[in-house]
Amino acid sequence: MTEAPPNPSQILQTGMGFFASKALLSAVELGVFETLGQGTLDGEELRARLGLHRRAAADFFDALVALGFLARTGDGAVAQYANTRDTAAFLDPASPTYLGGILRVCPGTFLLPA
Repeated sequence: MTEAPPNPSQILQTGMGFFASKALLSAVELGVFETLGQGTLDGEELRARLGLHRRAAADFFDALVALGFLARTGDGAVAQYANTRDTAAFLDPASPTYLGGILRVCPGTFLLPA
């Protein structure tokens, strides 16, 4: 019986496991959930309000969608972003159940301001 070839999947999964937390911590630090607490915005408006660079903003917002932290309707330039039920309850500082302060203890900027 032949031995299976080496497999890097566990190494890569562990090594890149911080990506999700880095995106979440950056969103908290940048005020994404606070900004969307005021209402749904398209990607360009959200980017402008947060002062993010155009180049990476859409990918950042869509990463938050893929991770389940933002909701999106539409695609491309007409895409609208909103907080999910959970992020509205726990990551919008205007919410009485806000717990984002504890996440600010471990800041992790994902994107640089413009």
